[in-house]
Amino acid sequence: LKSPTSRMMSIYLSRRASSCASVNAETAVDDMPLRIGAVFVILGVSTLACAFPLLASAFPRLKVPQAFFFAIRHFGTGVLIATAFCHLLPTAFILLHDPCLSEWWTEGYAAMPGAIALGAVMLVTIVEMCMHPGRHHHRKPEPTSGSVQTRKKGQFNGRSSSIGRGLSLFGGEAANEAAQGNGDDRIPPTAEIQDESLVPLKLSVEQKKRVEIMQCVLLELGILFHSVFIGMALSVSIGGREFVILLIAIVFHQTFEGLALGARIAAIEWPQRAVKPWLMALAYGMTTPIGQALGLATRALYSPDSEVGLILVGVMNAISSGLLIFASLIELLSEDFLSDESWQTLRGRRRAYAFLLLLAGAMGMSLVGAWA
Repeated sequence: LKSPTSRMMSIYLSRRASSCASVNAETAVDDMPLRIGAVFVILGVSTLACAFPLLASAFPRLKVPQAFFFAIRHFGTGVLIATAFCHLLPTAFILLHDPCLSEWWTEGYAAMPGAIALGAVMLVTIVEMCMHPGRHHHRKPEPTSGSVQTRKKGQFNGRSSSIGRGLSLFGGEAANEAAQGNGDDRIPPTAEIQDESLVPLKLSVEQKKRVEIMQCVLLELGILFHSVFIGMALSVSIGGREFVILLIAIVFHQTFEGLALGARIAAIEWPQRAVKPWLMALAYGMTTPIGQALGLATRALYSPDSEVGLILVGVMNAISSGLLIFASLIELLSEDFLSDESWQTLRGRRRAYAFLLLLAGAMGMSLVGAWA
């Protein structure tokens, strides 16, 4: 005879298995026209939101003020940061810790979603290092007289003014002073070594453009990965009021995210009649509707509550969160607010307004995360 505890456990496992094996086919029959219409709604909203900054920059007759581009650039950065931290990463943890999964996911290694996101960050770092033009750039540094003079004369580029970089500079100067004060000639001065590392890397206009395009493509990949599953989740969701609420939330989500991506695409100086930026906007506009169509076509086979569905969506959300965390923090936030160039182009009230827009975008997208 089974003990009461074992009987309760078997009942729990059977209930869990039945709930995990559920399929949403019956929930999507009555409101099929609404679900099909939602595909075209998301297609139009997503494409228009991403393409609008491109249209505004390509057609000056629209007379869109520069303040609009300034606003959506920094508002969009906040949107992307919130998407990574408030949408994708928490969802990955929730899905991969679902009781429908095996104990290996829920208890064996509970940090798996974070590890997957970390792996995505490391992967995109390797990709950037391998594809950066500076990898093939070789130039002998000009001789300088000292590290202090180099810091005053030399102009750092990009993210070179990081805290770690500054600490290494002060550490080098302190070592030189200690060596000179002790009269120890055996310790080589580190000024020349520091000077070699501080020689600014000057990329050509074409190389800078290649870097910007590569960064924008990586940013879009992080967005597209999870957009497919957003569409699938919408199509297989429960009908009625819940479907309408989720649709409205996803419309706002796609609008914010599309404007953010479109602003970054439009900021690149593309050649005249270039097709690639429009293809990038179209790819963003079509990805979520493709996911919706897949969800409608496979609604009798695919269930987001099944083990396969939970692992698939959870892993892809974790990968997307890692890509977006890297892109939004390293490529966007630090370049716009922490780089040396930003202190030349963004000062005073403009910097304050930009940061307020950043906070507004992050807060707005965080609120949308309560429904989508």
